[in-house]
Order: sequence, then structure tokens, then C-alpha cells
Amino acid sequence: MRRFLSYIPYAVLAALVAAPTALSAQAEEAEAPALVLNQDGLEQQIDAFMAERDYAGIVFVAIDGETLVEKAYGMAHDDPAVPIVLDTVFGIGSRPIDFTMAAIMLLEQRGQLSQDDTLADYLHDVPADRAGMTIRHMMTGQSGLPDFPANQSDWDADLAWIDRAEFERRTLAVPLLFAPGEGEAHSHWAFGMLAAIVERVSGRSYAEFLRENFFDPAGMGRTGSYGETRGLTITDFAAGGGVQRGLPNIPPNWGPTSWLVMGSGGMFSTLGDLRRFYTFITESGVLEPRYTEQFLSPRAGLDGSDRGFELFSFSDEGFSDQAYVMLSRSGEPGSIMAIVRPLVTLLREN
Repeated sequence: MRRFLSYIPYAVLAALVAAPTALSAQAEEAEAPALVLNQDGLEQQIDAFMAERDYAGIVFVAIDGETLVEKAYGMAHDDPAVPIVLDTVFGIGSRPIDFTMAAIMLLEQRGQLSQDDTLADYLHDVPADRAGMTIRHMMTGQSGLPDFPANQSDWDADLAWIDRAEFERRTLAVPLLFAPGEGEAHSHWAFGMLAAIVERVSGRSYAEFLRENFFDPAGMGRTGSYGETRGLTITDFAAGGGVQRGLPNIPPNWGPTSWLVMGSGGMFSTLGDLRRFYTFITESGVLEPRYTEQFLSPRAGLDGSDRGFELFSFSDEGFSDQAYVMLSRSGEPGSIMAIVRPLVTLLREN
């Protein structure tokens, strides 16, 4: 089952245009229309596109530090009829990978771990073929772990419940794709293991650690994990237009976040909260410059789930140019590319 469209931790924009198929072998990419976006009249061009496609979501574009578009489109719910607004909550696919990376960086900065620590430093009876797998390997796609930890016993590849103990057991037993450090393949599984290390080192749950160290200080009151509401109402969430996992199809109805996706998914947020997160970790001093430089370099991400949510973001060096597209309804999986490619072209030409 397709869970996430893709995640590109530190990709440059050119990859989205020059080699879009390299984003993910799992992405079922929709053919992009002949849409051309220009800086002059950009809002009207995007208005027309979103109306023609009947997309539901939010688009944000800033160029040279000036916000050109920040607008909501379509309905969060049809019954009751509730329009999407700028602080509507969306599923955010694999975007929590950035939260996990920041957590590991903060713990290393505090001297509580090192990226050179190995799997054997945290788990007992680690097989020899993975005992030397380091945190650095897990953060850079060199772990050798497969992409996702779900197996045929799980009724859903994202939502079936397993606890951390079962996740760690699978981590020790699964055949590796290659010896750690001797290949490269993006692995959501690796970020799950990093989330487990965050819990082991900090003594807090993964969700508690994020909230205490990042979300609350940054003012991210509308970011949380599946199965919780954070005091929000049903209509604060956009209902996903994909595979139904509850009525309405929103994160609070999907049960608590399973360790099938902990650390690399299983969360919700808003446009404003995501922007607050990146501002906080790069400007507040919570992370030292040796870590913030990874987030301040040009980077693009493309995330999604089979429940209908898709998320694209781009920021150039220092966040002068930024773009976000958050969708809850776009038709076929990968349809977000129909607006991503023209946006990428616009931002590259700026």
C-alpha cells in the first residue's frame, strides 16, 4: 500500500523539475497541465487553477521575503459545510522526519548522545550485521533498513497498532537492504528508530519531548499526533479525500500513532505551525549554527498519505523564497505535482 508520496530531506529545487521521477518510486505522479505561473497576477492564476481542479487546501508563496499568496481553497467538510481557512489542520505525511532530526540534534547538543552512537549502544542482543549502524547512518539514508516496518500481519501499513517493543524487535530481525554505511536508500523505518532513541535517552515519550522542547516554545498549538485533538473541534480539521479511516476522515479518528510511523509520520499540523517550527529552530537559538545550517540550506519536501493529504514545501537559503501547498483533496495520488512543477519553475526563475 502506498503510504507516503515521498520525502526529500535536503533536495534542491532542480530535482523537482529535471528529474521528478527520482522523488519516489512509490509516487503515482499525475501529468501536469500546461500551467505557467508568473509573479505578476500570481494569486489570480492560482485561484483559477484551484477552482478548475476543484482542489481543497492552502497555498502559500513568498518571494524575496514578500508574501504573494496565502490563501485557503475549498471545503474542510461537506457535511457540515465548513470551508478551509488558513489555520485548518491537515495530516502532514512524513514531515515529522524534520521534528525527529531536530530532536536528535538537540540531544546531541546537550551531550546526551552522539551521531556516532551505534544501535548496539541502545538495544540488547543486536545482530552483528547491524550492531555498528550509527545514528548518522539512520539520519542520512545509510542504515540499510527497509523503508517501512509494516508487514502482512498489520491490517493497515500506517494505522495498525504496534508498540515500541514490537517495533524494536522488528528492527533487530528484518533483513537489511545493505550493510550500514555501504549503500543509500531513504528509510522511514530509520527515523522510527531515531524516535525510539529519543525516548530512551530523554526518558520522555517522543510526543512529550517534541511538545516540551519545540512545539510549546514555538507556539505550535495546532500540531499533534493521531488520535488526539489538542482541544480542537472536528471542524478545525480538514477531512481527507482519500481512503476512509473514520467518519469524518480526520487524524483524531485514526487511533493513537503507531510505531509503524512514529518518528516519520502519524502527525497533523497547520501552515502557520509548520512555519513557526522552522523559524523557531533556526532563529531562537534552541539549536546551534552547526545544526541550523541544515535547515537553512535550499530544501524541498513532498509528503502525503493514502487518506488524501499531500504537502509540498520549499525554502531557499535563509527562507527568502518559500512555498507551501497543503491539500486534503486533489483527486488521484500525486496530483499535487500539477501545481508543484509550475511553482518550482517560478521559484527557480526568480
